[in-house]
Amino acid sequence: MTKIDKIDIENIKLITEKTEIGKISKVKIKKGDYEIEISSESVSNQRPISEDTQTVSKINSENISVSEELNEENIVKSPMVGVAYLSADPDSAAYVKIGQHVKAGDTLILIEAMKTFNEIKAPKSGVIKKILALNSQPVEYGDHLIIFE
Repeated sequence: MTKIDKIDIENIKLITEKTEIGKISKVKIKKGDYEIEISSESVSNQRPISEDTQTVSKINSENISVSEELNEENIVKSPMVGVAYLSADPDSAAYVKIGQHVKAGDTLILIEAMKTFNEIKAPKSGVIKKILALNSQPVEYGDHLIIFE
């Protein structure tokens, strides 16, 4: 069973505030391709709300400073607009995993922009604390991708 983390809680809070949902009766979180579904008890808002991967990841990037105090040099940000990939191909293992120690210059993630794959390398040595980007997720310039300890 997958644990709910601070980012999930912040996402739920933000979604309920933005959509003005009353008392929450049901929350469903699915980690593979990240899906959040929220149901409300109020009669006027009885529709479940599902957020797709792109919206949730943008919420993650915007709220990371709210949920945790981080040093800017410990955050790897996207240097371009494109699509993020965690591995070289769908059958390969991810470049990095949470808790893994990496050296400066190790490949962390790929970003495809204009049919070109760009390797995003570790700016320094350290341990991977959190991977915010999802596989095949569109990213914008400055989006948070990975957090070091």
